[in-house]
Amino acid sequence: MKGFPKKVIDVVQNCDLSTLTFSHLHYRALWDILLGQFRKGTVIVAGDSMHVMTPSIGQGGLAGIEDAVVLARCMARKFQANNDHKIFKGHKIIEEAMDEYVSERRMRLVKLSTQSLLVGSLLDSSSLLVKLIILVLCLGTNLVMLDITVVVSENLLLQESALA
Repeated sequence: MKGFPKKVIDVVQNCDLSTLTFSHLHYRALWDILLGQFRKGTVIVAGDSMHVMTPSIGQGGLAGIEDAVVLARCMARKFQANNDHKIFKGHKIIEEAMDEYVSERRMRLVKLSTQSLLVGSLLDSSSLLVKLIILVLCLGTNLVMLDITVVVSENLLLQESALA
């Protein structure tokens, strides 16, 4: 606990362990996002259940909001296309809308998860060579936004000057 402010140390030392809740987190690998099933019948997985990300790029909450908007849009399109109210196809329309949602979100989520993994690895690594390789991968695949790349580049330069 060295280097933490006294208030933080006090909170940790005085916390009641019986009030802590531990949950099993499930990491969804990129190939699970790319190839996985996210719907069974009319039940669908969305938000963090569909795509848990590290906080490295700050996109987790936004991706959940995007999920809600895209799912609502897909549902609305399907229900508007089925404006014959005498024959309601119920489950079939809902399942088609959900399949459309998954297909629309899949590549965006693969990209965000890859970006999150690379930036997290970049920030966690202490090796300048590994950081440089990851940075080149990020730039080469156009995965990382320019402002993140600039911050990371400045961080690398600061670390190099500290080592010299």
